[in-house]
Amino acid sequence: MCQLSPGDANAYSNLSYLYGLTGNFQQALLTMAYAVNSDPQNTVYQDKFSRLINQMEFYTLTSETAVIQQAMIVCLGNPRTDPDPFSTAWHSLLLLDPVYKTLSESPGAGDYEEQAAALNVETLRKPLGDPFLLLGLSSLLTVDERLERLLTFLRRLFLSRAGEYESKPYLPFLCALAEHCMQNEYVFGCTPEEQATVDALEAKLGDSDDLDADTRARTALVLCYQPSVPFDPKTLVDQAADKAFNQLLETARTFALTEPGPGKKESSIPGTEASMPNTVSSAVARQYEENPYPRWRRLHIPTLSDQQRAKSRGKNVLVAGCGTGYEPLNLASIYPEARVVGVDLSGPSLAYARQKADEFGIGNVEFLQGDILDIDRIGEQFDLVSSVGVLHHMEDPLEGWQKLVNCLAPDGLMKIALYSETARKAVVDCREWIKKEGLEATPDGIRAFRQGIMALDEEDPHRDIMAWTDFYSMSMCRDLAFHVQEHRVTLPWIKSGLDRLGLCCLTMRISNPMFRNEYRSLNPDDKQINDLDKLHDYEQRNPATFRDMYEFRCCRPDTETAKRPPPWL
Repeated sequence: MCQLSPGDANAYSNLSYLYGLTGNFQQALLTMAYAVNSDPQNTVYQDKFSRLINQMEFYTLTSETAVIQQAMIVCLGNPRTDPDPFSTAWHSLLLLDPVYKTLSESPGAGDYEEQAAALNVETLRKPLGDPFLLLGLSSLLTVDERLERLLTFLRRLFLSRAGEYESKPYLPFLCALAEHCMQNEYVFGCTPEEQATVDALEAKLGDSDDLDADTRARTALVLCYQPSVPFDPKTLVDQAADKAFNQLLETARTFALTEPGPGKKESSIPGTEASMPNTVSSAVARQYEENPYPRWRRLHIPTLSDQQRAKSRGKNVLVAGCGTGYEPLNLASIYPEARVVGVDLSGPSLAYARQKADEFGIGNVEFLQGDILDIDRIGEQFDLVSSVGVLHHMEDPLEGWQKLVNCLAPDGLMKIALYSETARKAVVDCREWIKKEGLEATPDGIRAFRQGIMALDEEDPHRDIMAWTDFYSMSMCRDLAFHVQEHRVTLPWIKSGLDRLGLCCLTMRISNPMFRNEYRSLNPDDKQINDLDKLHDYEQRNPATFRDMYEFRCCRPDTETAKRPPPWL
């Protein structure tokens, strides 16, 4: 059919579905890429493509990967597409390209001045203008040490040679790099010489009314190092003609508007007035007031049929520890007929969440400030209770878990995620290293920690922390390695907790497809992946299995939910 009707996006989509049924996921991905490229305005095909490519890594470049790259360009160019599923593929494909591979292998292996002197900026004009590179930079975090070193090197190179090259051809790259640095909250290392040059450039911008190419390049360079420029970006957005520069200035303006801060105050859990007598809760709240977590920009809004929308009608959803709002807003968009409540300790995080709810026009969500220990004061029961990556930051995780069970509807479903003691050995070692070095949880302290880790010998086990994507952004790195309160648990602990709370495990998520497929092949009788004893045995042999976290769904036994998940979930 596809051969008879080349360019028929629906035919490609149907063929992709058939490939998926037979387990041929590579062909399923390729044919869905053809569907995306044939109909680049169809977001349904983009949704399917993003699910297929999630966590997929490439090892060779072929004519087929060129088709996949083009589909990724379409998806990353859509501001309503969640870019995260494309991260692994983007990094692997970029570093397979001979040009980027050669560039990434040089920085960090010697003296900067010597490397910079040997590089002719003109040779970078074509590779740094590649849409695949630019769209990835402006929408994804760099989660690879080689790419970070390359970007840090290029940032310093263009800064040191400002005025020595024709600015216009490189402006799209400098703008994308500036957006990238805003996204990681300026976590890259910066030398005193660079900062002095940036300060001098910023001073010159304050005296300039001319928006020529050189001024735009200097503006982009300043925004590669810090989020402010000495003029009103809104005015210049209206005047400037350059698309990349326009986008950068708009991002700088919205960055300032959506920077987590006091903002609009959200309501508190009834009867608490935002009071937090628990000392651990107070310390955790202070951390997230200083570094709201996670920082995010995009949210995918799915296209739903009337029947799909109606499934969640009248349902109550609670997200306990909702941070900056990504999870409750995601759930509210998936279940538009449900009422979603997000609760968090941090006022600034909730202000950011509210701003994002307004930005995306999501009205079926509300936010409350308060402690999980006070959650029962809401006085309601919820059909779905989700608490991902939260309970292990409480003084007593089991006490917090019990509070959530108390507000779970009799036939409700609960999603919990907790840190694995086995998987986080590198994090524990790094926390000890941080204490030994006397590093503070400040931007300078976090940068010093990261630079110190990257400077260690390749065999040093502390470097294993770089396998976590949280290492590559300021607020996320603080959450990863500098947190004021952290527990780690084991699968036997979870099994005991489920028994004490009167719950049963429905399924445990294994996010890495390699581990998931191997576990299933070794334990074919555990079809739901909920045998915690077998999972524990497997984790002991494969310590990285639950690096992301133990994420599992549970409910009360002997209920309809225990027999089969509700149709709306």
